[in-house]
Amino acid sequence: MPRPCLVPGTGAGVAAIAGLGSDSVLVRVHEWVDGSIPTAPAPIGLAAEIGAALAAIHRVGFECGQYAEVDPWYRAAYGAAHWRGLADRGERAGRGWARRLRATLPVLAEVEALVAARTAQSMSLLVCHSDLVPGNVLVSVEGRPWILDWDDAGPWNAAEEVAAAVVSWSTGPQGEPRERVALALVEGYRRAGGVFSCGSPTVLAGSLSAVANWLDLNVRRSFDDAAEGRDRQQAEAEIAGALRELAWRLARLDRWLDLLG
Repeated sequence: MPRPCLVPGTGAGVAAIAGLGSDSVLVRVHEWVDGSIPTAPAPIGLAAEIGAALAAIHRVGFECGQYAEVDPWYRAAYGAAHWRGLADRGERAGRGWARRLRATLPVLAEVEALVAARTAQSMSLLVCHSDLVPGNVLVSVEGRPWILDWDDAGPWNAAEEVAAAVVSWSTGPQGEPRERVALALVEGYRRAGGVFSCGSPTVLAGSLSAVANWLDLNVRRSFDDAAEGRDRQQAEAEIAGALRELAWRLARLDRWLDLLG
């Protein structure tokens, strides 16, 4: 990440400052970096650097205790009745996405079955970044990637994080895997000392769950009576995108597994 600026006099990494109310807030300041946010599919060199960065994170990420749990964002488990109810409500409200959501119910059932199978598996959990998508990386004008947004850092399985990163960084505009980009990220991870096994499709459960949760979040936003027209339109665009993405990813599940292996 961009280097943190330590508090003068104490050397602390964070400082308590006055907030808007009576409570203070903890703030960490980083050095400024000029740069731009990349998009997928990433350049091959950048994908290799992201893989190497993940390996470094996993080397220093200490193992979590036996009571640690993966963030629910990667363990979607709403159930068929929930999704069916959202489709019913959307149809009653005349939402344009409702019929598409109903058609996607079998896909959502497959996603949640994969998530349930992953949840039942015994696996080690490390402190991971947990959200290493292109939108959370800043590429400096010198070409160096800086990893941002560590707010979700916490327990996750290393192989799942690698799989999620591969999909996030190497997906083309129609959901197709860009093979050279995917292989560059995996190779960058392994060359930097990262070791992982991706023999089961459940390794992709976390990345699929994230899309399902994003879908649910935006469906609820579209029902928000207090939301302005532009916010509702944005939510409906995100719903359409999430529904397409779920279908694309499941249709290519075997190909993603091949690339990860």
